[in-house]
Amino acid sequence: GMQMLFNTLDALKRKMVMGIIIFLFTGLTLCLVPVSYIPVLGKALGFCLLCLSILKILDFLSSKKGLMHYIGLSLGLLAGVAGIALFSIDGLFLGLLNWLTGTLPILLGLVSLYFALTYLRRSGRKGWWVFVILSCLLLVFGTVLFVNPWAGDQRSVLWVIGGTLFYSAVIYTICLFWIWPFQQKNSVGDEK
Repeated sequence: GMQMLFNTLDALKRKMVMGIIIFLFTGLTLCLVPVSYIPVLGKALGFCLLCLSILKILDFLSSKKGLMHYIGLSLGLLAGVAGIALFSIDGLFLGLLNWLTGTLPILLGLVSLYFALTYLRRSGRKGWWVFVILSCLLLVFGTVLFVNPWAGDQRSVLWVIGGTLFYSAVIYTICLFWIWPFQQKNSVGDEK
């Protein structure tokens, strides 16, 4: 049971590092980018989603075709459709951003809460409940953004989304440092 917990934490750490880098980069970009660049960002995102879609399809073709691979393929195809839509429909990018801004912190909050309650609590680390509070803050943040009172002002939307991503990255960084030392300390104990 404990070994599985370590493997899960290890995979989680890799995903979190990637997530933190993406969130920080995207958050900062959105805070700094001029409003006039929004249509260009939409096209760029559309292009990225199309590339992601192609990679997912290729990944599926070379896989063992398990359930997870079918889910990955479905997500890849959805990404492709979204990419084409972003390319062809003006104003869709900001609408999507607005919707994502509310949804993302709620999803991240739920995921963080789940990991805090399942893994951090079981790891016996002191102060794991702090992470529960930070996760709940993300949930509150997301809920407030879902009824986005700034939806009309493009600059505010970009700042709010950038800020949310930045905040998410900070929380994940805190969580990462919480998990990291715990892995090494225990794996040394396992080898004895």
